[in-house]
Formats: sequence, C-alpha cells, structure tokens
Amino acid sequence: MNIRRSVFVSIALAAVFGAFTLTIAPLQAADKAGSVAAVYRAKETAEFKKLAKETIEALAAGKTTEMVAKLTDLETIWDEKEKSLKPKNEVTWTTIDKTLDKAISALRSSKVNLKKGKTALEDLLKMLDQATKS
Repeated sequence: MNIRRSVFVSIALAAVFGAFTLTIAPLQAADKAGSVAAVYRAKETAEFKKLAKETIEALAAGKTTEMVAKLTDLETIWDEKEKSLKPKNEVTWTTIDKTLDKAISALRSSKVNLKKGKTALEDLLKMLDQATKS
C-alpha cells in the first residue's frame, strides 16, 4: 500500500515539475537571447516607442522630472495593455516587460543610474521594433 502511494506521489511530482520546466524554459531562453517575435501591429507599439524615445530625449537633456514622468506614462500604458498584448506571445511580452523593468529600476530608484537606464530604454526600442510586424 505504501509503495503504491509513493509511486503515485513520485509520478505526480515528476509531472508537475516537468510541466513547470516546459513553461519556464522558453521564457529563460528568450530572456537570455533578448530576441522577441514579431507579433504586434505597428499601432499597438507606436505609443510605447514614442514614450521611450521621449524618455531618452528628456534623459539626454537633463530634464529629470520630465524623464520620470514619461517613464511613468510608458509603464502605465504598458501595464494597461497587458491583457491584449501578453496573450499574443507570452515570451515576447515578458522579455519586453523585463527590459522596461530594468529601465524603471535604473531611472526611478534611490540610486539613479542614467547609463543603465538609457541602455535599457534603447534595448526596449530595439525589442519593440523586433516585436512589430512589418
């Protein structure tokens, strides 16, 4: 009786762990590669690109208040569109989201890192271009 129960538990754990590994592996691979799939229409990414560029411009001009405001607008709009964008390709959405999080972390933290924030925003723009269908 105990052997059957142990076998059942072992099989159940293996199934759960296998499903978890299959779900996480593509996300890790995409994050390492930094590549995304072209799944969004131009009108879906236009506002994100505009705000990312405006944030970089404000950063370059030393307009800290404007930079933070633009970055906050970008974050807000990105979060509002999650329900429509994420289902199109979860790996692409997650990769872009993590890149945006890097910019936010660098530019809105107590220890602002302008270089790191600018690099993250530039990476974000590249990813948005890659994610936009021709």
